[in-house]
Amino acid sequence: MITNTPFYFLRHGQTQWNVDKIIQGQSDSQLNDVGRAQALRAAKVLQTEPIARIIASPLSRTRHTAEAVAALNGLEIIYDDDLMECHLGDHQGEPYGDWVPDYWAGKYVPPNGESFQQFCERAWGAMQNAISLGPNTLIVAHGGLWIAAQEYVALEPPMRLPQNALPMSVVQSGGAWSFNILGG
Repeated sequence: MITNTPFYFLRHGQTQWNVDKIIQGQSDSQLNDVGRAQALRAAKVLQTEPIARIIASPLSRTRHTAEAVAALNGLEIIYDDDLMECHLGDHQGEPYGDWVPDYWAGKYVPPNGESFQQFCERAWGAMQNAISLGPNTLIVAHGGLWIAAQEYVALEPPMRLPQNALPMSVVQSGGAWSFNILGG
């Protein structure tokens, strides 16, 4: 299901695991000082946008990013477990490995994790459910969800992975998403 409903997307702020290139997946890593500052900056940028609701992954890094936005916008947060990052099984908490590109290409399934295809189906369904709640929904999630969405839609302009806490407005048209980076 692809609709023409405009929405917002925000990847969580930076964590120390982002910096150290440690596989996070569904591990509950926290925002670092930079990530907390990024979340506050994104919240200030989004304060001028007509956000109607916030739907977020329940993991700490997304929850704390969403809480910063909610506090400045007077909105409550709805949490959706299906918006969590891909489950990378036994590799969670390990340094990035040679297998990572193969995972994103659908050629490797982590032991005790989910396949890229399983992740894409879960993530796409959750994003579409969030968007279906009405225009101007803010999805606060993970970079992997942005990557997963590209299995279903083209991006205009292309962007494989958004930076941490980079607020974007997204307009859907046909089989493509056009996005605008806010406050950049």
